[in-house]
This record gives sequence, C-alpha cells and structure tokens, in this order.
Amino acid sequence: MEKNLIVNRIHRLNDNLVNRICAGEVVERPASALKEILENSVDAGATSISIELAEGGSKLIKVIDNGSGIIKDDLSLALERHATSKLENEDGLYAIRTLGFRGEGLASIASVSWFTLASKVTGENIGYQISSHFGEIREITPVGINSGTVVEVKDIYHNIPARKKFMKSETTEYQHCRTVFERIAVSYPQITMKLNHNSKEIYNLTDGDLLTRISSLFGKQYKERYFAITELAGEELSLSGYVYHPAYLENNKNVQLFFVNGRYVRDKVIQNAIKQGFSGVLHHEHNPNYILFLTINPSDIDVNVHPSKSEVRFKDSGAIHSFISRSLKKSLAVPLGNSTTFSESSNNSGSTWQQSEFNQPRNHNISDSFSYSVNDFDGDHQNYSSRTNNNQYNSPQNINHNLVREWLGDNLPNENYLVQPKYKESSLFTESDDAEDDQTFPPLGHALAQLKGIYILSQTKDGMIVVDMHAAHERVILERLKQQLGDNSIAAQQLLMPLALSVEPVQLEAFERHKTELQMLGFEIDVIGEGQLAIRAIPMLLDDGQTEQLVLDVLNDFINYGKSNAIIEHQEELLSTMACHCAVRANHQLTIAEMNALLREMERTERSAYCNHGRPTWFKLTMNELDGMFMRGK
Repeated sequence: MEKNLIVNRIHRLNDNLVNRICAGEVVERPASALKEILENSVDAGATSISIELAEGGSKLIKVIDNGSGIIKDDLSLALERHATSKLENEDGLYAIRTLGFRGEGLASIASVSWFTLASKVTGENIGYQISSHFGEIREITPVGINSGTVVEVKDIYHNIPARKKFMKSETTEYQHCRTVFERIAVSYPQITMKLNHNSKEIYNLTDGDLLTRISSLFGKQYKERYFAITELAGEELSLSGYVYHPAYLENNKNVQLFFVNGRYVRDKVIQNAIKQGFSGVLHHEHNPNYILFLTINPSDIDVNVHPSKSEVRFKDSGAIHSFISRSLKKSLAVPLGNSTTFSESSNNSGSTWQQSEFNQPRNHNISDSFSYSVNDFDGDHQNYSSRTNNNQYNSPQNINHNLVREWLGDNLPNENYLVQPKYKESSLFTESDDAEDDQTFPPLGHALAQLKGIYILSQTKDGMIVVDMHAAHERVILERLKQQLGDNSIAAQQLLMPLALSVEPVQLEAFERHKTELQMLGFEIDVIGEGQLAIRAIPMLLDDGQTEQLVLDVLNDFINYGKSNAIIEHQEELLSTMACHCAVRANHQLTIAEMNALLREMERTERSAYCNHGRPTWFKLTMNELDGMFMRGK
C-alpha cells in the first residue's frame, strides 16, 4: 500500500516576518541598531550627533542629528526593505562611497522594537514623524523638532522572547554600544558627538583634529606616544594614522581600529599585514596598538560581503597586504637620530613618542665600522677575543663576543667625548626652546656611568636616560646582519637530494600563481605529479628539517593573504639568535667612550627602541618627573 506523500507548498513570507529574519543578521544586539542609525547620520552630513542610551540600549536608543533630514513623502519608504537614497543602480553597488547602502537597517530595527523616526528638512517650517510598533506602521504625524533627524528605538526584541534571551547583561550591551560610538567618533573627528547612558554623560566630544579626538576617547598618552604614518601609493591608495608600541603605554587598552574609506572593518588580510608590520619589534606578550585609515578606490573593494558591513574583500589583497606591512615597518624603523625620539610632552607630564625632524646629517656609514666575527664564539659568554671584519653568518654556533670598541674600530670617540658638543639638539625638546645651554646633546644624551654592569645611565638636556646595553647592542647587530644579508631576493642553496612534498589542489593552484615570488624567496620547486612538488633548492640559512612545513606555510599564506613573510621571519629568527650571542653581556664593564659609542649607534640604527624580542631598550626620566619624586618646588 502506497503512502500518501505530503507536499509542502512554496509560499511567500509576509513582510514583517521577512524584516525580522533580516533583523537577525543586521540587528544582532542594541549596538548593531546604534551602528546603523549612526551611519545614517554620518551619510546625511550631520555635524552634530547626540546619543542617549538606557539599560545598555535594550530599553532606549535615541539619536539626534542635524543632518539633511528626510522629507515627509519619504518617511514611509525609510521603513521599507531595500529602499535607500544611497544607491541608484548596479554600478553603484561596486563603488560604494557611503556607510549605508542596502536599505535594510531601519526596516529591520523597526520590526523588532517600538520605533519612531522624526525628521525635518532645512527650510521647512515643521517636521514629521512615523512610528512602528514592532512592525506595525503608524500614520505620519506633524512634530516640532529642529532641522535634522531624531530616531528612537525602545524595548528592542521585547516582543521576541526567543531572541531577547540571547542578549547579555546591561553592562555588556552598553560596552558594545560604547565601542560602536568610539569607532564612529574616531573615524569622523570633525563631528561633535555626545553620549549619555542612564542619564549620565559619558562623552562630550567637540569637533577637532584626530589626535585630540583619540586622546579624549582613550587617554592623553595616545596623543603623545605615537608613530605617525602617512604613506601614499598613487592617487587612489594611501595609509594614514597612528601606531603605538605597547611597551611605552602606561596601560595597554588594545586600541586596534582600522578603517577603509571611513568604515571600520575586520579583515584577516589587514590583521596579518599589521602583524607583519610589527614583526621584530613586538614582545610576544603584547598586542599592537593602532588607529589607521586606508583610503582606496571604492571600485577596488567589495563591502557587500557581510550583513554587518564590517568585512571587505580587496581586488588585489596581496598588494594591499604588502602596502600596509611595508608602511608600518617603515614607520617603526626610523632611527632615533633621524626623526623618531622620546621627548617631553607639551604639558610637561612625561615622556612621549612623537615625530620630528632632526637637522643632524647622516654621513656615517655604519656597516663600515661594524667589526665582529660570528665564527669565533667559544661557548663561554665571558670570553671575548680581538678580531677584525669577518662577515660570515653560516652558523649560529660559533660566535665571537667582541667589545663595542672592536666593531666600532676607528670611529670610537675619545674618552673626553662627554664634553665634546658634536650634536645640535633637535627642536623637538620644546620645553627648552626658550633657553639655550652651552652644551648640546644628541637624542640619547651623554653616558655618565654603568649600573650593575647592565644599564647605561645617560644625561640629556632635560633629564636622564637608562639603556639596557645588551638589548640595545643586540638590536644594532641584528640590523647590521640584515643589511649585510641584503634586501633583495634571497640567495638559494641547492639540495643534494630533492624533497618530495604532497599538496592539496588549492595549494598547488597557489604555487602556480606565485612561482615568481617563491623564486625570489630562494626556492626552486617543480611539479612532478598530481598533487606532488619537488623542492630542489631552499633559501640560505634555512634549516633542512623545517623545509616542507615552511613551504606549506608559505603556500597557505598565499592562499589566505596573497602574500607570505614566513621565510623572511624564519631567517630573521636565525639572525636574531646570532645577534643575541654576539651582543655584549651583563657584567661586562664598558668605558665611557664605549658607552657613548653604543648610544650613537643606537641613534643611527633602525628599530633601536626595542630589542630583537620586542622589549624596550631604553626609558627616559625627565627633570620634571625627578622633581616630582623629591617634591621639589612644592
């Protein structure tokens, strides 16, 4: 006997149910609703935005702006799905220039809340408002408001218990709303913004420059201890903003904000590029801090890849990855004596990282004065021998621990260097601009003494600097080794027997697409069968035992990011080990001249503010701070 099959007929969902389905993607929590509304205010050209929250936004979200407003006839359209003023045709979809464009936000929010939208266009005598009671649209009525728009969202998800139970505590939801506010506030510092929560004022931000806005949100140290970035790659690609080394922040808040054309985004290509940009200068316990803005031709990115619009897809992810990582490395690598230094802040509150131009000429060839051998290490950290230049770096096992005097050679200053005014002090020391000293100081000052055989104490014009001599020497040696190794394609070494490597189809495709890059990395690889590669040559300094895994890592990087730095990182690890063994050790006594020589080398060396492991190499204590410790002037 045959069973009667029940056929489920296809039918259309009603608009309210569709809106609630969309709300599940677009309006994940109160912060998502706030984000959609704020983006509309920005797109409307608002110069002032005021936000009021109650109970973390779950009870009330109210946003008032002075933007262009919405005419009466368009109010009902504003609550319909896929109705928008920001997109005209399909061509516009692939060159988005606004924060919003789908026309889903307000319709989704209105379907899951008691929603009111009131607006008045400039020049009109009266405004109008429309309401939605959990998807039930009410009539448009007149309302007296200032020019602009007022949006109220009450009791979000109150009528959907199944959805409301997934909301977190008031504190958690409020923190998510605050994060959304901070992202918009950073991206648009020219907009006056206010935030109240439970009738308490949280932020009252006036319009101004980006640094002032950053310090208002995250603390004054973010206005003082920074590396500025302004990089251009043609007319339609640029990177600007600020990066912060966490070792010099009083408390690491993990401020990590990246904007593409003004839109906050999370993207694995960008995150990996930033990680690569900080490689070699960041301790493993720290996270990079940054506030960066990428400006790119809108047609070169796709922002229509996720309902929250927080993800993007680049037309050439490899080029973007290279541009970001290269820009960060360049900014973090500026030698102390050239443009980056530690200085007293304008309010005399402490030491700060800033950008400034020194007039000091760089006519000294560092590599010419670098004299040490890596083949004379006898295994005893206390034994040092005298050798001359021998730039071999084949094995980290045999390394000579030479004195600073050896690798400086004829460039070592005399013992009376301390009183020789060889440097013109930078205008960066603003607190001393009105009074000239007879003695001039280089950026890291003049050495006074050695503390416990570990630290160099140096006097500057406005205080003192403490230098970890091993960490500083370690960085100097690493940068010289990297310079000698070369910045171009990596030399290859042939293998006696080729290595066979099995790969997945997607990895094989990445290999075919990036053959040239692999050759520049020092690999010689051929396809020998289906899913089989033969590795015939590998980069110099590469450990044979890790070859296969490194090749797979490189191919996977090409797949995920369009770029790979795995080999460079591996080589730098080896050079870093060699530099660590070469560097002067604790309890080794240096003369004043040797200490000053190390300080001068630091000023000329890239990334000398941190050792090879990302720890700081020096700190500064100003006279103002010392006076405060001893309560002088109080």
